[in-house]
Amino acid sequence: MSKSTPSFASDLRLLETFWKQPPERTVLANGLTLLVQRDTSAPVASVQVWVKTGSIHEGGLLGAGLSHYLEHLLFKGTERRAGREISTTVQAHGGNINAYTTFDRTVYYIDLPSDHVGVALDVLSDAVLHSTLPADEVTREQGVILREIAMGNDDPDHRLGEALFDTAFRQHPYRYPIIGYKDVFTAVTRDDLVSYYKARYVPNNLVVVVAGDVDAASVRSQVEKFFGTAPRAKLAPVLVLPEPPQLAPRAVHRHEDVELTRAGLSWQIPGLTHADAPVLDLLGVLLGQG
Repeated sequence: MSKSTPSFASDLRLLETFWKQPPERTVLANGLTLLVQRDTSAPVASVQVWVKTGSIHEGGLLGAGLSHYLEHLLFKGTERRAGREISTTVQAHGGNINAYTTFDRTVYYIDLPSDHVGVALDVLSDAVLHSTLPADEVTREQGVILREIAMGNDDPDHRLGEALFDTAFRQHPYRYPIIGYKDVFTAVTRDDLVSYYKARYVPNNLVVVVAGDVDAASVRSQVEKFFGTAPRAKLAPVLVLPEPPQLAPRAVHRHEDVELTRAGLSWQIPGLTHADAPVLDLLGVLLGQG
């Protein structure tokens, strides 16, 4: 759920106290946010691009898994590079490239020797801002994701998790699986993906994070070089329905042909910046991990 600017600023100040040395924060003219955290304990760095869009931001295609689908496609080719060249370039510089999708963000990252941070920024800016989403790869990755959906449906623990979220949330889109529902996912077209990509993958919706044995001034200069020329875009608001207060316990029981009984419990708690958050986090570890 969106926060007002004063509320967000207050949360940011509180979160900065969690670090002994807060990261250096810069906002480029095009709206991109850069965070740099220097750590000289090893000659390595992690370069990440956080796109502030996830499965809850898919609008009229909620439940389609657009964000996850797009994540599968971003390393498949750009205006400058073929898909294979992206991975081989990173590997040639001793790095590892990967990505993941959550409810509220999609993250692309490269871990590599800190001498090659510029290479990582070049590759990630190219993929995030200039992907071509080749039609043949769209078709190929649809098959890959359909297999992922099938595997999840065959996993009792996965089914339990989906049932828990579907029960805990009645209106908020956290109730929809990140990967999407099969029938909604299969209806997604390349045009849907391109439209979503152009609408959400814009500089003023990105956070670039660089942590490791790096010089902040040098990183800022390179981020300006690789990301700074992309124009700020109009970012249309996405309606995220708030979850109404829960007035009574909810329970769902499913009878399946499995050997072990599985159960899940869930409580709605306040956000990360609430005073009780650390205690609740510890409680979750004690109850969930023993």
